[in-house]
Amino acid sequence: MPMHRALLYLLLEGNDDERFFSSVVNPVLADEGYRIKIWKYAREKRIRTEKFVQAIRADDADYLYVRDIDTAPSVAAKKREIRSWYHHAVAPGRIVIVVTEIESWYLAGLADEGLRHLSLTTPPATTDFVTKEEFNMMIPSGSSRIHFMRDLLARYDMSVAMERNRSFSYFMQRFAPRWVARHQGR
Repeated sequence: MPMHRALLYLLLEGNDDERFFSSVVNPVLADEGYRIKIWKYAREKRIRTEKFVQAIRADDADYLYVRDIDTAPSVAAKKREIRSWYHHAVAPGRIVIVVTEIESWYLAGLADEGLRHLSLTTPPATTDFVTKEEFNMMIPSGSSRIHFMRDLLARYDMSVAMERNRSFSYFMQRFAPRWVARHQGR
């Protein structure tokens, strides 16, 4: 008898977020028992996103709204800002804040072998403060941004990422606790 899998909507900003979540996060969340549906909100009017969240909640489905912290002074401030945009339709416990930007999560999972393969120098001990602009400067000459991101994802090590980025670690511990329990201490 097939296991009933809970539906989880991931509200993501754009293509880079979708690429990251589809490759790294969705398989883990599927192992946690979720069926994943992605909805990108960046090109939608805020009222449409607000109504979408209200419909998800009315259907008693689950969701996560993912957004970069960008220049907000704190995670709490960014969550308040997001909630005000959508007239408090988005619950604070369903908001995931990426510090600093999704590119920092991409870079966080690059272990030494991947560094050598991509001819990169050692990344910082933490990627918590890596911006999109700093990330773009790391792209090897002659490589497209998308190709570089795909190369990072092909060599992604989630355990390394959890050590190098606090917001990624928090996300994994909160929303994929079984995966974390199985892989800690390896």
